[in-house]
Amino acid sequence: MRMPDIPEDASTFNMSPMIDMVFQLMIFFMVASHFSTTQNVDLKIPSAVHAVVPRDRPDRVVVNIREDGALFCGEQAVANVDDLKAAVKSYKDLSPGLKVYLRADRDAEHMHVRKVMNAMGELGIDDFIFGAFKLGEGQSE
Repeated sequence: MRMPDIPEDASTFNMSPMIDMVFQLMIFFMVASHFSTTQNVDLKIPSAVHAVVPRDRPDRVVVNIREDGALFCGEQAVANVDDLKAAVKSYKDLSPGLKVYLRADRDAEHMHVRKVMNAMGELGIDDFIFGAFKLGEGQSE
């Protein structure tokens, strides 16, 4: 049986798999970017000249304290310190070596931060990162 000759100019490139892959990547990045923003509450973060961005920040539970003392576990508002402890304990049960990223408004009273730190200590969590904005040269608050 003789095979028909295919002219060299007749080769084609199928774009369908590439288009599918692009759409899948777009969906992935849209979902991933949503997860990265869900832990942010509108705060005025304190500034520090020697602030450092830690490498393991995404692996931590984020606790936010607003100026009025309102508490958030990530973006989820909690009524009081006991509710915050319960929320963080549920994360600690899944990950025993849990660490905390503590973001407090620069105008929040220190007693709110101390209460949160004491509550985390009662859960056995003693590894904190405090959120601070790094000032560049020539910048001021």
